[in-house]
Amino acid sequence: MIAAITVTYNSSQLLEKTIAALLRQTVPVDRILVADNHSGPEHRERLRQLAEEDARIQVLWLPENTGGAGGFCQGMAYAREQWSPDWYWLMDDDAYPADDCLEQLLDRRDAVPEIGCLAPMIFGIDRQEYQLYHHKRLSRLLTRDIPAADSREGMPEFLPIEADAFVGPLFSCQAVEAVGIADGSLFIYGDDLEYTYRVSRQFPVLLVRDAVIYHRDPVKKQDDANPAGWWKDYYMFRNRIFLIRKYQKNPLLRLLGELALAGAVGKRCLGALGKAKFRGNRKLRVWLLLRALGDGLAGKSGKTVDPAAYFRYLETKKGV
Repeated sequence: MIAAITVTYNSSQLLEKTIAALLRQTVPVDRILVADNHSGPEHRERLRQLAEEDARIQVLWLPENTGGAGGFCQGMAYAREQWSPDWYWLMDDDAYPADDCLEQLLDRRDAVPEIGCLAPMIFGIDRQEYQLYHHKRLSRLLTRDIPAADSREGMPEFLPIEADAFVGPLFSCQAVEAVGIADGSLFIYGDDLEYTYRVSRQFPVLLVRDAVIYHRDPVKKQDDANPAGWWKDYYMFRNRIFLIRKYQKNPLLRLLGELALAGAVGKRCLGALGKAKFRGNRKLRVWLLLRALGDGLAGKSGKTVDPAAYFRYLETKKGV
């Protein structure tokens, strides 16, 4: 049995394309589970309609926005409890597997003994190039991500990797039973890296050259003086500290990794204090960065910065 799991939040238009791609697979998907992060009424209604169109589609209605991490965590838990699938196929709601993507992945399931995960190549729809930065190794201090390949040209049929994005990785039930499910306490940012790295430490994780999944390219990096994206920076730094503390067993290297992150936070704080473009938002920028560092070192997980409350604060600040 193959269970595809995706997470959505107010993105029913994108999700329709993902579900259509899953239903076209040359190797049929047995279950399609959508974890809905408490979307708005119009999106929930469209999800109900989609679920009625095919018996394989089921929606897990979450009572609040638990972030991508929470959605994948609860989706995997539900699938394991209800169906005990042989394979868990995870993907964002803006990822569209090629018709033979699943077939190509499963064709390599015996490439090495006790496979933990088979990951497809991620092709960016907008820029028309492979998003190779998703397929990676980690630096020794676990502070940096290193792309596993510079280009698709010359790649072997499959390539061992340490971490990947939740854009089509196919996890074996043996791996899920051994390492558990995705960590919902991360809320957003880095949950896919943590989970795929957790799997790769015990099982082979292979990037399959001829399996392709299409994915939207991220929007052009916004001006770092725009506070709209700062809440994501908070989770980026906080969750990276969690990663280092969980997996770096060498005390000296763990300390060096934490100091490297503290240095990166400090550099951004100095930039916020010294550059004119941050005027009016300096305190907010520095507060979020220092809180990320403090919460990470203190082990405070979960939705510690609520994006909805954060944007309400920004709107209030505009009106002052």
